[in-house]
Amino acid sequence: MTMTLERPTTRRPDVIQPETRAAVDELLLNDPGHALLALDRATTDPSEGVREWELDAEGRRTWEAGYMVGFAAAAPTLMAEVLELRAQLEQANHDADRYYAEMCRRPAPAEPTASRESFAEISRTRGEDDRATRHEATIDRMFPQYASA
Repeated sequence: MTMTLERPTTRRPDVIQPETRAAVDELLLNDPGHALLALDRATTDPSEGVREWELDAEGRRTWEAGYMVGFAAAAPTLMAEVLELRAQLEQANHDADRYYAEMCRRPAPAEPTASRESFAEISRTRGEDDRATRHEATIDRMFPQYASA
């Protein structure tokens, strides 16, 4: 089993080099927002300078026992979360079934009849003769092949 537990350094981790401190101070004065983002990005890489090494049998047993104790302690919380997610999933499936059944229950829209009035005829019925004339002229211009129909 390979573990990453040790981080060797050539200098003390709490010592900040003067040139680094000066650069950070200058960046913080000029642009504090970007400086804080840059510091966050620079300090979040946990794999830099990490050495991997193997545990002996006693260390492995200790690690496994600690892992199992931690897992057992977290199990009730994890199970509660799983049950809550399962209830949400069942509710979502139930809602989807209801929506599908409602969609299938509604009748199809009626087919349009062949004897429908045209827009110009509807406009004339409303008393908008000039609008009907303009519409017919536009249709005749757009579709000259149907102008005589």
